[in-house]
Amino acid sequence: MYSGSLGFFIAVAIALGLAGVLAMMGALVVVNMRAGASARKVAQQARHDTRQKMLASSVQDLRPLIGAIPDAADIRFDIQLPSEAVHVFAVKAELCELLAKIAAHAASVMSAGATLQVSARVERGHAVVHWRDLDAEDVRPPLARFFDALDTASQASARVCERIASRHGGRIYSAPHADGALGLTLRLPLHGSTAGA
Repeated sequence: MYSGSLGFFIAVAIALGLAGVLAMMGALVVVNMRAGASARKVAQQARHDTRQKMLASSVQDLRPLIGAIPDAADIRFDIQLPSEAVHVFAVKAELCELLAKIAAHAASVMSAGATLQVSARVERGHAVVHWRDLDAEDVRPPLARFFDALDTASQASARVCERIASRHGGRIYSAPHADGALGLTLRLPLHGSTAGA
């Protein structure tokens, strides 16, 4: 009788263990189904956002966007643009936002009356825009430290500029001008050009 009861308890323990394993497998299946549905939803949103960006994008000549003097009363601008068009495929409003944020940052960190030089050129399949403080005395002026800013507003502006540049296949970073003065550089792929060309 004792061996019969022991066999029964062993059978119950095995059945309970098997039920636990089946319940765990069922829970994993449900979790995986939910994760798959969530991933599909994220992928669908990404495709939608890409389609919207493509619809909002068009070929832009950077020269008129750069040439429009921003509202920064405390600093002067020295804008140097090439005679030929600098075409990029982009969302105009986003490029204008990026340019405005750089001008606002420059106005907030440069001395009153200082000159912000903004130059554009075409270089190896890229549109290159460079900003520099012509009156800076420091080898690493505050304008060039945009991405190292300590205040929250400047940090947020820097991140927005990085995201906009990235969404357009480019990047923005601190870099020296050809004469060695450190400033900010924006690189965007030219429309109709291979970036590595």
